[in-house]
Amino acid sequence: MIAAAFALFGATLPAASALASSEPLTVVYWSANDCRWCTWWEGTIIGSGGEAKFLKSPEGKAVRYTVVKKPRLSEPHAEGDFSVDQKWLWPRVRDQVDGKIRGYPSFSLFQGDKLVVYALGEKEFATKLMPAVKEKLAAK
Repeated sequence: MIAAAFALFGATLPAASALASSEPLTVVYWSANDCRWCTWWEGTIIGSGGEAKFLKSPEGKAVRYTVVKKPRLSEPHAEGDFSVDQKWLWPRVRDQVDGKIRGYPSFSLFQGDKLVVYALGEKEFATKLMPAVKEKLAAK
């Protein structure tokens, strides 16, 4: 009986792994209206535009990209900062489920509702988030 239970459990592991890899990938861009480094990422300063470059890339086209922008850097996120399709993020931020947002601009990669990686700034976007996106896409 125990052997049967282990066999059944083992048989479900590949299915669970396949399910996890089929979960959608979401990149969340955390921003604030008065964040000067955010304007650089968004391309509102001549010569910048990491956001547009990412969204035109194969990785950017393969993930869901969503922007959560609060009014001011000095204020914490509030429920009103989240659009209807972002409401699943509000309790995570409020309760610090994934830790604190450490600065702006920053980025979170989720697979389904599981945090994969958090990146602070454009440098970590390139060194942490993009490799994680590529790895997750390759596993699909």
